[in-house]
Amino acid sequence: MITQKLIKRRPLSIELLMPFVSIVLVFVPIVVLKPNILNYFGIHLLLNMAIPLVLATIAQMFAMTIGEIDFSLGNLVSLVTCIVGTTLAKNPVLAIALLIGILLIYMVLGALFYLKNIPSIVVTIGLSFIWTGVAVIIQPSPGGNVPAWIVNMMGYKPPLIPMPLLFMVGIAIILMLILFRTKFGVLLRGVGGNKRAVEQSGHSVLKVQMFVFLLVGLFGILSGTALAGITTSADARIAQNYTMIAVASVLLGGGSFSGGTVSAVGVVLGACTMTMVGTLLTFLKVSPDWQIGTQGIIILAVLFVNSQLKQKGRVRYV
Repeated sequence: MITQKLIKRRPLSIELLMPFVSIVLVFVPIVVLKPNILNYFGIHLLLNMAIPLVLATIAQMFAMTIGEIDFSLGNLVSLVTCIVGTTLAKNPVLAIALLIGILLIYMVLGALFYLKNIPSIVVTIGLSFIWTGVAVIIQPSPGGNVPAWIVNMMGYKPPLIPMPLLFMVGIAIILMLILFRTKFGVLLRGVGGNKRAVEQSGHSVLKVQMFVFLLVGLFGILSGTALAGITTSADARIAQNYTMIAVASVLLGGGSFSGGTVSAVGVVLGACTMTMVGTLLTFLKVSPDWQIGTQGIIILAVLFVNSQLKQKGRVRYV
């Protein structure tokens, strides 16, 4: 049984309120600029592109919770759009085999990071070039033919409540159950907070880490599939900026580079905020180049706020 020392619990503090405050600060100006967005179709359009980013953020969240990071995530999502948009319709067996291969690679990486103490940053940066190379081979230029069932699924419009909003609530509840109501969730946070204590308690950190990276790959695949369904195309570079946006979303949602801390609701709100930042800047007619810079500024701002809170003893990690 894992004792309290395995997980450094934090009281409700300012950094846990950051995702709620940030989404309000972004959403209010959008409503002021475009008040007609407050309807069924407006909310659907505003949040629909957040779905693949939420899934990518969850992938990054699992890695960061144990103190690792996947710098190939955006390239993986792009690769999956190419597999879904090109290979899945023509040769579903090959497409499924490729996706399973990706999951196996991630499990092997999880084992190597633990057994050989290899820095995940270095390995995943190298892996990002491999993902891009394979994606270009599969789909040299934007295009493809995404299966209709995926497009229809991502374009589904249920009555009363927009599908993206239902998805956000549903995925947040599922995450909360996984992270705080299962043995795996306890071990996950324990590995990030105190890996040695987990080992001393008789649990296998190797198995936990392999399963964590399996989830990283799985949610990366789900993100790429959702993105292909929304854009109805495949592109080897369509999601390259997802890597840093996902990192920013995790940090904004209450996570940390050190691991051990996670907020199920926070990561969902963080991803929605980062998506809406791009929408707000578009409404303000800000250049796409400046939009990328703004995302970097948000990361620096979150790190600065967390560092100040740490100095005051309000947070345990940065």
